[in-house]
Amino acid sequence: MKLLITFSIIIFLSVNYTSFAQKSIEVIKFQDLEKLMQKGDGIYVFNFWASWCKPCVAEMPIFETLANDFRLNNVSVIFISLDFKRDLDAVKRFVEEHQIASQVFLIDEPDYNSWIDKVSPQWSGAIPATLIIKGQQKEFYEQSFDYQMLSEKIRHFF
Repeated sequence: MKLLITFSIIIFLSVNYTSFAQKSIEVIKFQDLEKLMQKGDGIYVFNFWASWCKPCVAEMPIFETLANDFRLNNVSVIFISLDFKRDLDAVKRFVEEHQIASQVFLIDEPDYNSWIDKVSPQWSGAIPATLIIKGQQKEFYEQSFDYQMLSEKIRHFF
């Protein structure tokens, strides 16, 4: 009986540890981001952020809540980190500590001026910034969001 209990505890701890294991964050180039932005099977919310940006960090739980609340409406949140590639381990720790469940990518394109206009001509380069896409329909926002404002923007795509 003790063996069964011990074995059960080990299995329980192993399963729980893997659920909190460090999330893999893929480092991408702009061409990879372009491919992500061309998905046509739902509504995609791309949030451009950095771990050192206080307004970005403050609004991340709002995006996570939205992702959970609108999952059945085929809404996906994708975080695009603008942190430096050399800070990847710190970004991974940040994502783990803040329990970010949505996909997170780190874009390795240090010359921002070469690609931000391709995301949106309206983008000055400031963060937080959000791009919402459904098929060919796109809306870009260079601002912070609260839950109500962000959910209203998403509902325009239904």
